[in-house]
Amino acid sequence: MFRNALVVGVRQVDQRGNESVEQTMLSLGQNTGNMMFTQSLARILDGAKSGSFALSPEETEGHDAIVLAAANWVNHFDDFGWLADRLEKIKLPVFLVGVGAQAPQTKEIPNVTAGTLRLLSLVQDRSESISVRGTFSCEVLYRYGIKKVHPTGCPSLMLIGAEGPSPLLLREAKFDACCMHATRHGFAQVDPFQTFLYRQAIGRNIDLVLQSEIADIHYVMHQMTKEAIPAKAEEAVTAVYGTTDAAKVEAFLIRHGRVFTQYQDWIDYMKQRSFCFGTRIHGTVAALIAGTPSVLIAHDSRTAEMAEIMGVPVIGWQDLPVDRDIDISKLHSRAQMINFVERFSGYYDNFLDYMAINSLLVAKTYRHPCRQIACAG
Repeated sequence: MFRNALVVGVRQVDQRGNESVEQTMLSLGQNTGNMMFTQSLARILDGAKSGSFALSPEETEGHDAIVLAAANWVNHFDDFGWLADRLEKIKLPVFLVGVGAQAPQTKEIPNVTAGTLRLLSLVQDRSESISVRGTFSCEVLYRYGIKKVHPTGCPSLMLIGAEGPSPLLLREAKFDACCMHATRHGFAQVDPFQTFLYRQAIGRNIDLVLQSEIADIHYVMHQMTKEAIPAKAEEAVTAVYGTTDAAKVEAFLIRHGRVFTQYQDWIDYMKQRSFCFGTRIHGTVAALIAGTPSVLIAHDSRTAEMAEIMGVPVIGWQDLPVDRDIDISKLHSRAQMINFVERFSGYYDNFLDYMAINSLLVAKTYRHPCRQIACAG
């Protein structure tokens, strides 16, 4: 069994105003959601320590395996040849956990870069199987000759623990303290549906959890960092929120914008909410971990794939009319919430199976009592 793995991924950041917004977001891989699956693996694997992608000899010394906390790395625009180069110099078993393929809802097979294929091949050679986010990602890897795959979903949801989801998820739904999330990156504009969500947030004064919207995050973190708001941030937010009044957007974001660079702060906040909805998979996962009823609005193949394999409550973006305010109460499905709770043990056991097959020791608090032998080897 591997008892002291080095978990390599995007780690949480202790942001106290010492770093700029740009520096903080760079540390978080430009998306705060990235820390969720790294945090999960660092907690779940017994004796694991968190490391960086630098993979220096000082970092890897004394570890018996490397576990990569992956995201949607299988796409046409990222090339992970640099990571394959570093791993080739380290003669340790390597495990890739939670990797996914990025494609539009049409589920077209992406043209994967040569460097990423080299990384996948290296991991296939050094492990029993690759943990993959869902069946579509398995199909993509199969197409490229990567056959040792195990569909698991994302490890982030395992933070719920062996006891399973909170009974609070099945309480009578209330909508008096909602929060939401949408998907936009950097200073960019976005498609009409996501724009509709941002305008719902500001128009109805709903708390908005931000993950990669750097323009908006500048406003939320301004009191901490004391940075001047970039002109391009003002241009971005006024366009997205549909107003020429930058002060109005600023007031909304200061009051209702939420950014979390520490995992526990995110969960603690979610425990204070009565319902959560939006297009971010890890925003939805954070709510479910906290015991807050939620629903994912699936807007691409990646989010739909993970919702399916993890049993997350979901609705398609096409099913929401954009010519009127969202009826938030109709987003909640008690039947889907019950289904999530009932299916969780299957998701959890499947991940434990992946860990056991690959001889990765699971921490005692995350083992099922009846499965300690299988987990411990």
